[in-house]
Amino acid sequence: MRTKDLFWSQKTAKWGFRWVEWLVSPKLFGPKKFQFAYVALAALLGVLGCSADAAAATTTIWPSTAVPAVVDAGKDIPIELGLSFKSDVSGTVTGVRFYKSSANTGTHVGNLWSGTGTLLASATFTSETASGWQQVNFSSPVTITANTVYVVSYHCNGGHYSVNGAAFAKSGFDSAPLHALANSSGTPDGPFTYGASSQFPKSTYNASNYWVDVVFNPNSGSSVAPSAQL
Repeated sequence: MRTKDLFWSQKTAKWGFRWVEWLVSPKLFGPKKFQFAYVALAALLGVLGCSADAAAATTTIWPSTAVPAVVDAGKDIPIELGLSFKSDVSGTVTGVRFYKSSANTGTHVGNLWSGTGTLLASATFTSETASGWQQVNFSSPVTITANTVYVVSYHCNGGHYSVNGAAFAKSGFDSAPLHALANSSGTPDGPFTYGASSQFPKSTYNASNYWVDVVFNPNSGSSVAPSAQL
C-alpha cells in the first residue's frame, strides 16, 4: 500500500470515528478500544483502496473510442480472427474485446493462445450490444510472461467482421505495456482461420487489423506508460 493511501485511510477513519464518538456514548468504549478500532478501520480502508487501484489497472491495446475504417466486411461464413501481441511486463489476461458490426450476429467466442497455438483460455460473449466494442472476461485470469508473443482471437459464425487493411504491414501499434506486432513471417499479425468452431488463427491477408483486443492487468508494481493515440 502506498504511503499516501495510508494517510488518506487514516484521515477517513478519523472522520468516521468523530461521527461515532458523537453518536455513541463514550461510556461504551474506552480510549484503548477506540484506538484499536481506529487502526483497524484505517487498515481496512487502505486494503479497499489498493483493491480499487488494482481493478483500475487493466489496460487494452485499442481505446474504446477507436472505430474501424471498414466496420462491416467479410463473407457470411464462420471465421476466427486474431491479433498477435506481447507485453513489456508480466501480468494476467482477464478477457477479450472485439469491435462488432450490426451484421456480425450469432455466437461469439473469445480465446487466448500461446504464440505456438496452445489454447490458454476461452469464453463465450454474453449481453452483447448491437454494435461497437464487446468484451468477455475469462472465468480465471491467465498469467502471461513479459516479452513473449501471444495471440488473442474471437470466433464468429456469420462473418461481417471489422477491418483495417494493411494496418500491420510496416509497423505494429504500441499502447504500453502492450504491443500489437508488425506482420512478419516469424510473427504474423492479423491472423485468421475459416472454420465452424474456434481454432488457432494462422493465415494472413494484407497484414490486416481485425479489431481484436486483449484485456490485461499488469503485475502489482509494474509501471504503465500513457497509451498511444490513434
